[in-house]
Amino acid sequence: MLARRDHSELELRQKLAQRQCSPEDIDAAIENCHYHHWLDDQRFAESLLRQGVYKGHGWQRICFDAKRKGISAAQLESAQKNQQHDWYELAKALAQRRFGDLDGIFPDVDFKQRAKWVRYLNSRGFTFDQINYALTANDTE
Repeated sequence: MLARRDHSELELRQKLAQRQCSPEDIDAAIENCHYHHWLDDQRFAESLLRQGVYKGHGWQRICFDAKRKGISAAQLESAQKNQQHDWYELAKALAQRRFGDLDGIFPDVDFKQRAKWVRYLNSRGFTFDQINYALTANDTE
């Protein structure tokens, strides 16, 4: 399972349990994976963060996904310190790519359309401050 992609310890435990492995066998397999450095939750957190940013997800969405996969907030914040992402600029780039014209300029829209944009960016995991910055920053620097 680890040959394809990194897994968190929780994910690997769940997958082994689905295959009806005994708890003792699961513990032994996890310990062996840790010993050989095949399983590392910190490395998985960094990978999860990179993938989330690549997909255009904000910090809140990445945190939600990490929690589901058994990654603690401390591990994710440590990965964030190593990678240093600017969530405001990521939200702005996503909004310009999704809603802007070829130059990244937003067209004039009514309140209803802007609310759709806000909901979209919020569902991607960006905060309202980041969304407001993204939709009002109309420069193409």
